[in-house]
Amino acid sequence: MRFYKSGLPLLAAMLLTACSFNSTRQGSLPAGIELVRGPTPIAGGNARGAEDITVRTPHFTFAISPASQGALVDLALVENDAFGKDRIQSLDFVPGEGVLSLEALTITEHTPERLVIDLKRQWNGHTLLSRYEVSRDYPGIKLSTRLQGPVKETLFAGYRLQRNEPVQPGPSYNEMSRMVQSHWTAAQPQNHLGELYETDDLRRAHQPGQAGEFTAWLSAGSLGSLLSDKEMYTIASDQASLGLFELNPAASNFDSYLSVMRQRWDRGERVYLSASPLLKDARQRSAKLYAYTPKGRLSGDFATAAAKGHSFVSFGPEIYPVTTNFGGEAAPYSETQVEFRSEVGLARAEVWLDGKQVAGWSINGAKWFRTGVPVPPNRTWMQWIVEDKQGNRAYSNPIWVK
Repeated sequence: MRFYKSGLPLLAAMLLTACSFNSTRQGSLPAGIELVRGPTPIAGGNARGAEDITVRTPHFTFAISPASQGALVDLALVENDAFGKDRIQSLDFVPGEGVLSLEALTITEHTPERLVIDLKRQWNGHTLLSRYEVSRDYPGIKLSTRLQGPVKETLFAGYRLQRNEPVQPGPSYNEMSRMVQSHWTAAQPQNHLGELYETDDLRRAHQPGQAGEFTAWLSAGSLGSLLSDKEMYTIASDQASLGLFELNPAASNFDSYLSVMRQRWDRGERVYLSASPLLKDARQRSAKLYAYTPKGRLSGDFATAAAKGHSFVSFGPEIYPVTTNFGGEAAPYSETQVEFRSEVGLARAEVWLDGKQVAGWSINGAKWFRTGVPVPPNRTWMQWIVEDKQGNRAYSNPIWVK
């Protein structure tokens, strides 16, 4: 069923009549995905029109406004077993200069487990097809937009999140003197997240002829389906994560993936390694992502740490920073130290600078090894790699050179 601007109120009413409003009125959290129409119940929300749609899940709630051309205009997270205050002004795809015009809004799929909303919009003579995808089990929204037909001009395009309040800077976790091994959590984000990069503005230049497809992941508490090595507890509070991530399909070959990532690091792009189950090494094994979670919150801490590169990818051994955390910055002439661990025994370790190996260590089967190097000037990034006696490797995310 489609919602067209000309007949939106009637069609929306037909579709949403069967939705229950009891849980909304009582303030309780839904067991599945619910849709309600009219002014949003989100505290402080901007979606006040009769045609606006509010989506409620067990993890978060958000509102879409046809008056804002299908943009997401409100979002609240679960805080203390209830939905909290509105956190955003808007989230939408921005194609460049010019005004978007909503042509149709379609509820393509709606079950208690899954929701798909499609938008058809016009922009400067081009048709844009956008989609919101929500799963009951994933605290977030998969976002995608496709431009139909070739675009001849250079576009500065992508998704942009505008918050009601600026992001409050948290601890940098740059100096790691108090780090302990138990502060690291091993998990795998959902399949879509081949690389991790968090910002409120994912717009970038796209040259004529480039594929007109754009994707992103709005995290509303975590990075999606996380499989953890150990039992962790999650805390839904005002510290729960809300972030916009670059979303790219994971490559299948880790060596090729790593090569591309190093090229991006050379350009200073602060995008970080992930560990999708689809991303495998030469032995067809998938890795795990170890992220720094000092508060023990798998949902919020893991998402924040992974997005900021405070993590490493491992096919077996483990590699922990002792001084500057991965994803952090190190001053030239300071020393960066790391600690390697492996139950099967360590074989060798390497340090790379701007895409070239500059030092290496042979380790004769020790299960624990600590080393360090001085940080040279006039470099962009450095990376640590360790290998165990079975040939399995672990790769740090880059440490940036100031």
